[in-house]
Amino acid sequence: LITSIDSAKVQRGEFFFEGTANVDEFAIVTIGKYPYVKSVEVVLEEGNICVYMDTAFVASGTYLNDLHNSLNSEINRLYKLYYDFVEKEDAIGRDKAHDDYQKFIYNATIENRLNLVGRRFIADNKSAIWPLENLVKLHEKLEALQNNNSLVTQADIKGFKELLDKQAAFTKKQAGTVNSQYFDFVLQDTLGMKRSISEYVGKSRLLFVDFWASWCSPCRADIPHIKEVYEKYKDKGLNVLAISFDGNKTAWKSALKKLKMPWEQLIEVNGTNSDLAKAYQIYGIPYGILLDSEGTIIAVGLHAQSLEELLLKEGLK
Repeated sequence: LITSIDSAKVQRGEFFFEGTANVDEFAIVTIGKYPYVKSVEVVLEEGNICVYMDTAFVASGTYLNDLHNSLNSEINRLYKLYYDFVEKEDAIGRDKAHDDYQKFIYNATIENRLNLVGRRFIADNKSAIWPLENLVKLHEKLEALQNNNSLVTQADIKGFKELLDKQAAFTKKQAGTVNSQYFDFVLQDTLGMKRSISEYVGKSRLLFVDFWASWCSPCRADIPHIKEVYEKYKDKGLNVLAISFDGNKTAWKSALKKLKMPWEQLIEVNGTNSDLAKAYQIYGIPYGILLDSEGTIIAVGLHAQSLEELLLKEGLK
């Protein structure tokens, strides 16, 4: 429930409020009329607060508002650094960046647990704490500082465990398709013609089927690496088939023009809720499977790096 406290008129690009401090909850300053409303969150603490609402939306000038900005800025910087290493497939850099990311969340929570900004920060970021041991560690530390803390609770830990159990069940189902025969489906190619997966099976020693979508950033990030693997092994028996879960054919074709993948393209217009996704136990993308010339599923859950490691094991040198 949002309660209107005050209003002001913008004159010469500026507006002013005066009132009572309130550091127990965020206030929201808005400008414009529905549906063209812009907004920014503000802590109404004592002092002169500058709220900028133009090319950026930020409140600054007081301790808590500046803290809110700095915490969000740093967590975004650390996540981008981590994701850059993921895209580069730099395992050492990725792991260090992940540790730095986790340590920042932990330390920021401990240091700011008693103020509004710190409480909001952990509410926004505790779902990113990984693995479970880190969440338990933070819970125990907060409990030592304040019994029955409400920031990281036993319910949070229980929810995390339930999520891990679901993921383990998904992985088990996916692994259950290994050594079984592939599932054939009739899809569409770039010209709108009906094509079966079976048309591509058995044409090469190994067939890598890449399930992706134009809206999936990790999928698009992996494609250049798949290209490298394809160029390296295409003359040694590897072929690739891409199957998109795009519901929007225009977006799909636009992505194809930009990504320039040198292999066949099909689309499942019913997306990730399709019978195809259910048959292959696909709960997230990118998701790759490798078939032999007989159509037997050799491996599942592959991306570019794990694909190349598997190809080496299969003797494609």
